[in-house]
Amino acid sequence: FPNNPTGAVASKEELKKWSISDGRMLLKLINRETHRTPYSIIENFRGDFSAVFWQGIARLFKNNLKDGYDPTGDDRMLEEVVRRIESGYY
Repeated sequence: FPNNPTGAVASKEELKKWSISDGRMLLKLINRETHRTPYSIIENFRGDFSAVFWQGIARLFKNNLKDGYDPTGDDRMLEEVVRRIESGYY
C-alpha cells in the first residue's frame, strides 16, 4: 500500500491512486480482520442490490468480493507478512 506514516485512513484521492493488486490485498485484509467477506459486509450494510452491483464492478477488475481468506493456503504469504508486522518485525 502507499506509504502512510501517520496510520490515518486513506482519503478518497489516495485510494484512487492504488493499483488493482492493492485493492485485492485490501479485500483480503478486510476479510482477515472481520472474518466476513467484503460482499457480506456490503450486503448487510447497503443491501442486496448494492452488494450485487459492487460485485459486478469487482469482477470487471478480476476481483471477487466473495473470496475468503485462507491463511494456510493461497493467502499464506500475506499472512506471514501480516504476522511479522503485528509482531513488530517490520
